[in-house]
Amino acid sequence: MPEHNIELQDLLDAKYDYKPTEWFDKVDDPEKDRSHPGVKFTAKRGNNLETGADLAHDRINDVVDYLEDSDRTQKNLRFEFLLLKASVTSGLTSNIFVDNFETLDGIDLNAGAHDTELQRIYLP
Repeated sequence: MPEHNIELQDLLDAKYDYKPTEWFDKVDDPEKDRSHPGVKFTAKRGNNLETGADLAHDRINDVVDYLEDSDRTQKNLRFEFLLLKASVTSGLTSNIFVDNFETLDGIDLNAGAHDTELQRIYLP
């Protein structure tokens, strides 16, 4: 599972103020008033639209990644809380090991196998 490591401050720092192009229709005035000649579509204006759409999609993806990471963190904290609560109420407060096994960071696995997709360790 790829690590996103997006923090709320990253989202706040990545705010982008899109500058929309103001478009005007061409008006054919029978009295030949050229006060509304219309706006021509140019590569610069088209690229502005593309850049704005691309940045909007990037921002949405960052928000989704942040929310997924936050949800995972909340689930992990809830699991740890329930485990600690159960151990205290059962009088088994020693030898408690809490890990979700997303990675093996800090764990020296001498036997068995680690499944990164299911976040499990299989012991022989």
